[in-house]
Amino acid sequence: MRISTAQIYDNGVFGLLKNQYDAYRLQNQMSTGRRVVTPADDPVAAAQALVTEQKKNVNQQFLDNQANAAAQLRELDSLMNSVGGILIDAKARWVEAGNGSYSNNELLDLAKDIRSKFAELLGIANGSDANGLFRFAGYQAATRPFVSINGVVSYQGDSGERLLQVETGRFLPVSFSGREFFEAIPTGNGIFVANPGAGNTGSGVIDNGSLVGGVYDGLTYTITFTGPGAFDIFDGATTTSVAGYVAGDPINLGGAQVSISGAPDAGDTFTVSPSREESIFTTLNTFIATLETGNSASADFRNAMLRIGASLDQALQHVLDCRAVVGASLAELDDLTNLGKDLDVQYKTQISDLVDLDYMKAASDLQMNLLQLQAAQQSFVKVTGLSLFNYL
Repeated sequence: MRISTAQIYDNGVFGLLKNQYDAYRLQNQMSTGRRVVTPADDPVAAAQALVTEQKKNVNQQFLDNQANAAAQLRELDSLMNSVGGILIDAKARWVEAGNGSYSNNELLDLAKDIRSKFAELLGIANGSDANGLFRFAGYQAATRPFVSINGVVSYQGDSGERLLQVETGRFLPVSFSGREFFEAIPTGNGIFVANPGAGNTGSGVIDNGSLVGGVYDGLTYTITFTGPGAFDIFDGATTTSVAGYVAGDPINLGGAQVSISGAPDAGDTFTVSPSREESIFTTLNTFIATLETGNSASADFRNAMLRIGASLDQALQHVLDCRAVVGASLAELDDLTNLGKDLDVQYKTQISDLVDLDYMKAASDLQMNLLQLQAAQQSFVKVTGLSLFNYL
């Protein structure tokens, strides 16, 4: 077979270019630290690395959302803690007001303190975040949630709670609506509430009661005193007459047990009814009004203070319950974040195994390639230098 001079040159140049390209590719890999610089280097590994990179990016977004959610929840917990502090201070003032020797002026001083706590609480309730969004407005984050008109506070937001997706299929609440946090407070002992009649003239005082037998039937009971040591119990359908009233003795009403101290007058009434919901602001307003207008020695004052004390206890317990929910969410976020960080390490390892360079092997291959290139260059010079004219 005849081999032309042009063919010799072409074959030689092709071999040199191939060796030069291989050397360039190895040098490029060593400079970038990646075995797969372009998909052409390893199409299968490049495709697998792309899928893994997408998973890693999604996981990183979840980690970012978890950090965002944790920051919001910690801020929310701090606000709840402040509300709890206000309620604790209010309960301390309630204990002071229970001192029957306090004068009206001293009660007025306590009322001023509670009024300042009221303003502080309203400020927290209408607080906004760094983006200017109201924290306790539900979905109506651009609307001031609580409006006070002549001391009466009304809620302008809704019952929505803002959610963040912190994992596949897991949306975590990062807010409480003002309706849920500030207004959904059960009255009385949380099951039922005992109240004196507005027109009572005697010295009877009814306590907050307790549950007997584990179940309250949910009916509304009215106790009407008919004379000294006697009263009627009306459950909405029938009336039961009871004789031999002794101050402080328990009265059982469908699973609710209350006691009445003092000496009620004939015609005085007391009711026991299912607990309802009351705003913290309403409780503080009632507290202020009672301190400003009450007489610490009167039965009306003592009855009102018993109800206020029970409402403050319920409000504080509600705050603690809400903080427990926030704490549980933060604990869940910690677990999710630890898992997400472990996944991030795994994804990085998988990507590294697929596309990163083995420097020892690459250095060896590059040295071998350079030797081949040098040998090919020297061979090309000798082969292209062959000519019949050298032998003539």
